[in-house]
Amino acid sequence: MEQDLRFTELDGRRLAYASVGEGPLLLFGGRWVSHLEEDWDNPAARGFFEGLARSHRVVRYDRLGVGLSDRVLERPPTAENEAAQLAAVLDACTDGPATFFACSCAGLATARLATEMPERVEKIVFFGAYASRDDIPEATRRSLVDFARVNWLLATQMLSGLFIPRGGGDEIEALSRYQRHAADADVAAAFLELDLSSDVRPYLPAVTAPSLVLHRRGDRTVPIGRGRELASLLPNARFVALSGDAHLPWHDDQRDLQRALAGFLDDAAAAEPNGTSPLSRRETEVLRLVAAGLSNREIASSLVLSEHTVHRHVANVLRKLTQSSRAAAAATATRAGYI
Repeated sequence: MEQDLRFTELDGRRLAYASVGEGPLLLFGGRWVSHLEEDWDNPAARGFFEGLARSHRVVRYDRLGVGLSDRVLERPPTAENEAAQLAAVLDACTDGPATFFACSCAGLATARLATEMPERVEKIVFFGAYASRDDIPEATRRSLVDFARVNWLLATQMLSGLFIPRGGGDEIEALSRYQRHAADADVAAAFLELDLSSDVRPYLPAVTAPSLVLHRRGDRTVPIGRGRELASLLPNARFVALSGDAHLPWHDDQRDLQRALAGFLDDAAAAEPNGTSPLSRRETEVLRLVAAGLSNREIASSLVLSEHTVHRHVANVLRKLTQSSRAAAAATATRAGYI
């Protein structure tokens, strides 16, 4: 796969976005600092996005001030403008709804957009996200922002160690260099100040879209308690704690993450079963999750069913497809176009 780089405008300024894959739109919110081309040169990041692009049109963008977007910040960033950028990319890609993937601080703009334009938000995945960082004392927040502004080189090394705590020296250096290429010190500090001082808790009760809140247990950048708080304030959310300590989704063991995403995203992404399928709609949903590697318990959680009901659906699938195992049933259904 190759990404398609394009540009849209917001208030006369160039906003860069990239898309890959086909299918329902999966829109990633803007990360703290990012660079679309350098992300694509990173094998781990590229593999993560390409995996999602097998069933979705995956769109990412660089915030104004970073990456391939206009790099000069004419004024300090605001929460309102960040939501406007997200909406501008959404409008450039579709006039309908989308599923959103909000990593870390991207959850702030995504939550605001979901309250302002609920008809455009189908589902939300929050990863390593938070509603506020009031757990960081004001003096500490100020020192972090000043540190980024006056010693960007050391700041990127320190932050890289938080993002991937078990990363080797080469990985830490590569991520540090990536951040410096993505933004200059003043811009990075301005975004850090906005992202650490914003509070979207008043908005969250109005975010009615189905939401999946994923958080790694050992995350040192955003503690897991911040993710639990976020999930508790969303009226239609499910919280899943993942193993690992990396703040970036494409680092650490991917199995738990991919299983959770499959259970949440595939229902929206999957095409209608063909007319010759002997399976009911619910049996088809269950079999898609079986094919994604989910256990009966995980399927029950994803579809809000009892484990006994899932077991019964799986038994019906095996009987209808005359197969003796889950793997064989999934393979048969895939070849026949039932899933």
